[in-house]
Amino acid sequence: MTDSTTVHPATVLPGIPPQANAPSEGRSEVEQLAGTPATWTLKTDRGDTTVWQVTGPIGQWALKIGRGEGAAVVGREAEVLSSISTTVPTTSYGARAKSGRTPTSAWLITPWLDGPSTWEVFRTVRDSRPDRQDALAAAVDLAAAVGSMHQNGWVHGDVQPHHAIHTRGGVRLIGCSWSWNMHLLPSYAFHGGLMHLMSPELLARVESGQRPLGPSQPDETYALAAGLWWAATNSWPLNYAQLGIDPGKFTAKALREVLMRRWPPLGRISQWPQLEEVLRPVLTTGPRERPPALQLAQWLRELPA
Repeated sequence: MTDSTTVHPATVLPGIPPQANAPSEGRSEVEQLAGTPATWTLKTDRGDTTVWQVTGPIGQWALKIGRGEGAAVVGREAEVLSSISTTVPTTSYGARAKSGRTPTSAWLITPWLDGPSTWEVFRTVRDSRPDRQDALAAAVDLAAAVGSMHQNGWVHGDVQPHHAIHTRGGVRLIGCSWSWNMHLLPSYAFHGGLMHLMSPELLARVESGQRPLGPSQPDETYALAAGLWWAATNSWPLNYAQLGIDPGKFTAKALREVLMRRWPPLGRISQWPQLEEVLRPVLTTGPRERPPALQLAQWLRELPA
């Protein structure tokens, strides 16, 4: 299981068992599920949010802990999984989730999802290797999963290639903190997600100060296509060089202001031009003309590997 954040190697101090570094939040609950002795591996550390892989004799689980500002994000994800897991198959793992809060933190336990992310499956494409069959299958599965979510009235809110895990039982969507539907309205804490995957219209709503901000299904189809482009090239879809800028040197707000004045053209997927032909129409049409995620899934199915 992966996350969109920086993933570090296991954090283990020399001569000290991994569990000695384990956090207190959710510890007794996750060790009851995994069994003891349990091995604790720190997989993600963003400072305010950490993700641990906890492996014991009877199970393997993920423990996500949010502290400070991260507490609200983790708490929101627990709320989403409680609402969505029975209606959207790709989030069904959430039916087994457990969660809790302390005065300064929130924690969430879910089954550990064993499999690569879409980003990891696309490594062969980024490396310009000829075998694209697995990457194409992963792209189809991700698009179909997002489309199924939309059919059930949900918007994921943070679709990107790191947020889909391809397990033996099928694709599973993670990173659901910003998911919403008509019964669970968007969070005021959401600010648009990963900016380089944002549609022009969503970026304009962010810049306008509109809150709460709920990405629409067309916004999400744009993010889906942009994320697959990113996974295939390790480059953002927008060709910022055409504007003569390095986006890494701008704050998010400053870059939004640049894009509001001039939207750059798309780059190229030189190692897989057929994929570019499928994704380009999604990224160059307005929200009313933009094909839905299930249509994109069908186009991808028809694409030769």
